[in-house]
Amino acid sequence: MMSIIFGSLGLMLMKFMLCWEIRFWFLMLMSFFSLKFLNLEVWGNVCMNYLYCDNISGILVNLTFWISGLMLLASNYSVKVMNNKSSNFSFVVLVLCLLVIMFFLSSNLMYFYIFFEVSLIPTLMLIIGWGYQPERLQAGMYMMLYTISASLPLLVSLLILGYLYSSFNMILVNYLNSVLLLHNVNLLWFLGVMMAFLVKLPMFSVHLWLPKAHVEAPIAGSMILAGVLLKLGGYGILRLLMVFFWSDIFVSKILMIVSLWGGVITAIICVGQSDIKSLIAYSSVGHMGMMLAGVLSKFMWGWEGGVLMMVSHGFCSSGLFCLANLMYEKFKSRSLYLYGGMLNMNSIMCLWWFLFCIGNMGAPPSINLVSEIMLFCSVYMYSNIFIGIIIIMVFLGGLYNLIMFISTQHGSVMNYMNSNCINNFSEYLLLFLHFYPMLFFILNVGYLNKFFLF
Repeated sequence: MMSIIFGSLGLMLMKFMLCWEIRFWFLMLMSFFSLKFLNLEVWGNVCMNYLYCDNISGILVNLTFWISGLMLLASNYSVKVMNNKSSNFSFVVLVLCLLVIMFFLSSNLMYFYIFFEVSLIPTLMLIIGWGYQPERLQAGMYMMLYTISASLPLLVSLLILGYLYSSFNMILVNYLNSVLLLHNVNLLWFLGVMMAFLVKLPMFSVHLWLPKAHVEAPIAGSMILAGVLLKLGGYGILRLLMVFFWSDIFVSKILMIVSLWGGVITAIICVGQSDIKSLIAYSSVGHMGMMLAGVLSKFMWGWEGGVLMMVSHGFCSSGLFCLANLMYEKFKSRSLYLYGGMLNMNSIMCLWWFLFCIGNMGAPPSINLVSEIMLFCSVYMYSNIFIGIIIIMVFLGGLYNLIMFISTQHGSVMNYMNSNCINNFSEYLLLFLHFYPMLFFILNVGYLNKFFLF
């Protein structure tokens, strides 16, 4: 655990002495070294009383290294070839990767909060420094205002939690709670803990910052937002909901209804979207709303399906943003109305669009199917009234993914499209490295049985 952290620190200190390719291979190799975190026992591994890693944080650390390496590969043309401050860009990516990993490994509640907040700074630098349009300043302001204003009550709530248990150690607080059993939790305290993570997730009604940030961010910013940073909210909910697990208060039912209904509304918004990056961003809101509903159902299948949804969505959504960026680099537009006929121009990319679209709608053989089945079953077991919402979400999910695929691949080519649509090998490698773990993780779904122990 410490070797991974010190390795990342050493690479950042030598940022001007190493080339772009070495940083990329370092991140990819570290993702393989972190595979040992996936074989930990249920109780996890404690290091220096401040770091803790179990199967949940282990798989998210592995996802962070993998997506961070692919960020450099995806930005090879727009940053490295165009000489757009490539050294500073890779340094920001490495700093963000280290901060997110420290968040996943922190066992102290204060460090947990600090790394949760500090990770916003490199993300803001990516959006403002390497964004495409002047509106990126407004998008960065939206993101900061939403997340910081919602995270201030989290600090007060964590201080109250540490004072109540006379410890800020997350593991000790979790085990003490199983003895003390806080049945009567104050409503404001519960909302104070959860609101910062619900905004980061994001839950419907506090999601307006996400489409703006995705549209204005560069490809690396969109990848880290969809692949990793949304998982900060899900991971925080999983960790701190263990403290309030037996607190069946009315607000959790309201949050489930809002998240499920928000999934339907965002799916309808996706059907009418013309901006392809905005469409993928709104689909992320719907998927994370389904994950939140499964976790709040407090069934084992809901929690395991929520973790699997975070992993599968990280690969699938990041891959879709890569495909959208490849279209943007060739046609200089994000409008679905201006695309068309790509099947005749580049049939190999049509195959990749098909694979990622069926993965995004939860079709076999991707792990998105397994995660959605587990989440749907847990929500239905919580209340059979939700079966109607589930059916609508499945239908609309298939609809907007088919619209996105048909709009880009079928039809006639615009007359002004006189662009070279031939892709190089690095772009195919980028898409393969997104799809490979999403496909072959289904061979080891039994790994989920080791996630939780109550």
